Amino acid sequence: MPSSAAESAPPTEQKPRAAAERAEVDVSADFDKPSYGTGDDVTFKFKLTNVGQTRAAGLTIYQMISNPDDLNVPYDGWGPLKAAPGLSLEPGETFELPVSGRVRSLDKPTAVVRGVLFDETGASASQTFTFTVPITQEIVHAKGSVYGDANGNGVPDGGEQLGGAKLTLRYTHGSGEYTATSDAQGKFGVDIPAGDYYLGGDVVDGWLFPFRTVHIGPDSDDLLVRGAPPLNGALKASMKFTQDSYRVGDLLHLTVTLSNSGSIPLTGIVAECNRVGDSYILNGTGPGWGDLVYSRGVTIAAGETRTFDVTDTVPAAAFNRGFVFASCDFGYPEVDVDNHAQADAQAAVPGAKVTVDGNVGVFDDHGQLQRGVAGVKVVLVSDLHCPITGETTTDDKGYFAFKDVAPGPAYQLYFQLPDGWKLKYDDSNPMPIWVFGAPTKPQPQVVLAEEGTSPAAPAVPAQPADCAPAGTPTSSNAAGTGGGESTGGGTGLASTGVDALGLGVLALVALGLGGGLVIGSRRRRNAA
Repeated sequence: MPSSAAESAPPTEQKPRAAAERAEVDVSADFDKPSYGTGDDVTFKFKLTNVGQTRAAGLTIYQMISNPDDLNVPYDGWGPLKAAPGLSLEPGETFELPVSGRVRSLDKPTAVVRGVLFDETGASASQTFTFTVPITQEIVHAKGSVYGDANGNGVPDGGEQLGGAKLTLRYTHGSGEYTATSDAQGKFGVDIPAGDYYLGGDVVDGWLFPFRTVHIGPDSDDLLVRGAPPLNGALKASMKFTQDSYRVGDLLHLTVTLSNSGSIPLTGIVAECNRVGDSYILNGTGPGWGDLVYSRGVTIAAGETRTFDVTDTVPAAAFNRGFVFASCDFGYPEVDVDNHAQADAQAAVPGAKVTVDGNVGVFDDHGQLQRGVAGVKVVLVSDLHCPITGETTTDDKGYFAFKDVAPGPAYQLYFQLPDGWKLKYDDSNPMPIWVFGAPTKPQPQVVLAEEGTSPAAPAVPAQPADCAPAGTPTSSNAAGTGGGESTGGGTGLASTGVDALGLGVLALVALGLGGGLVIGSRRRRNAA
């Protein structure tokens, strides 16, 4: 669905520079028309001129959109001004940018563009600007017909007209909601301001109305609104990557299988993916998804099973996560989502390495180590075929570390404490962790301990006979370069032997993974 401009926090302004050194940029806006209707794109030329004596470097815009009459300009609509590195202007230089936005409120007589420019230092480079243009509320008659597609063929047939169906139109760029109720012949009409509206996403009298965006203007065609029958569990879905592992940027193939066990066709089924918004998960929106994309839809005949060869690109974030993930639900667009068919798939993206480290001990209320526990045996265990990734013992500060751990598998830390000590929380043993590669060192683990009698330590999973002994270094076949920073030597530092987790071994990562806590967290959450 269309995205709205978001008001972000302005940069923290630094200590003012001398007036002669500070960037001075003049800002103007030239609207293309003297006034606009509520359904129009409000277009203008945004002009910047460096009127100062110094270079204006890294210019970015902070648009204010807190008031109902502030114009909604999409984030990308500000071009190079939207974010760092921004735009630079030499003294006397001018820059012009065509900008387009939509009104946020349908009943305000004006639209306002407000904001300020900042330079690369975080200092304001312009005066706060305000530009206003008149808006005319253009009332149009939205009309159409609604039917219940009882036979699932996607077109209205005799007897399928729905009377008494309440439909809701919601303005897409701001506030405003209008309803219409169909008559006995399934006809409806309502007077509303011209503009873009969301229609559907509702279950009305047992019918599922797929979500879509419609433009209502003086010349708009009549709306044909379809109510689909409930899925009733008839739709099943599965997905599988055609390879066990990939590299970032590879063209991947994903086999999507949809089956319909019901007695009528399922028409207009789409894939809706990555609802959590994680960057290592496929979004399901590119051209390689074909008719499964949100705006199109496929038909699965009664009793039919169809397979689709989906193509996509392995995202860059999959490297530090250790795998690329597909998580989609299938059904009618954005309606009755809880009853959509769910499917997941995963493939390894090996190469990143990170250090898992931390301290076992007593910490104060601010998280500072007060007393470390020496001699704690720590075992790093994964969910791979060879589970024992590494073993070590804490030093006098309770410190432990495992170098070159590959992101991707689900990991747990097992602890065996010396006499007189126990973990503060019984559910901390084993402690689940999720490992991400990163350009900087992750947050160390904080393992809370206290004096006392420790319960029997949980049994560490057995290492199969065909696995290398834990802690035995082996040569690496892993692809790529490390994404995590490794910390160096000293007591308590363990060699994990995870160099053996090369391209072939990482391909064995279980398909059920998909979660995401950074190192240092003690709870799991579902990422897909």
